[in-house]
Amino acid sequence: MTTFVLVPGAWAGGWIWRSVSDRLRDAGHRVYTPTLTGLGERSHLGGPHIGPGTHVEDVAGVLTYEGLEDVVLVGHSYAAAVLPGVADRCRERLRGLVYVDAAPLPSGMAPAELLPAGLRETFADSVARDGDGWALPVPHWDELTRTFGTVGISDAQRELMTLLQTPHPWSCYTRGVVLEHGNDPGLPQTLVCCAMPPQQREFFRGDHSPLAGDWTFRDLPTGHWPMLSDPGGLAALLSPAADG
Repeated sequence: MTTFVLVPGAWAGGWIWRSVSDRLRDAGHRVYTPTLTGLGERSHLGGPHIGPGTHVEDVAGVLTYEGLEDVVLVGHSYAAAVLPGVADRCRERLRGLVYVDAAPLPSGMAPAELLPAGLRETFADSVARDGDGWALPVPHWDELTRTFGTVGISDAQRELMTLLQTPHPWSCYTRGVVLEHGNDPGLPQTLVCCAMPPQQREFFRGDHSPLAGDWTFRDLPTGHWPMLSDPGGLAALLSPAADG
């Protein structure tokens, strides 16, 4: 039995993991799916003060107050900015880290630094125009498809995303998390590649990869939200991927 903590990406809450968590629990695992502050059912707590450090506190709090040990910590997309900070603080509680269609950010790097310049400007304009200067609205479905890839998402799942996604605090993209112990957490780490472009996958796998430490790579050919488009495939990858 493995204890999983599944951390959602931008605009999503713990609800997005439901199909994966059901499968993992059916297989005998313990699963926690926290919603980060300012999102989902916690959207009423949002504001310009929310940053990735807040979300590190959220996840670290789950580990601490639930008394969790030997945890496989899984993060999707934006959560790549959160997992390194949690590992930096709670290394002794973790068994491994799994990044779903994302890679960890170096110490102090803000997620917005990795966005293409045009997309970064589009997001910033949307925040200023429709997000009261602090919230990143959920992009139109066509933009989500064009930018991230929505392969495999059914009409019903699209309706669910449209209904439940909430604006994301923009400061989460403009601030970084400083890691006290450096970029290598000293844990097995896995990168599950879904909609990530082939050249980016090869870059992370290559001799000049910025990834530090012990890495395993797994391919899951689907869209950027595999917890919706292929929950069975993702659930099947998690246990062996986390064990290296």
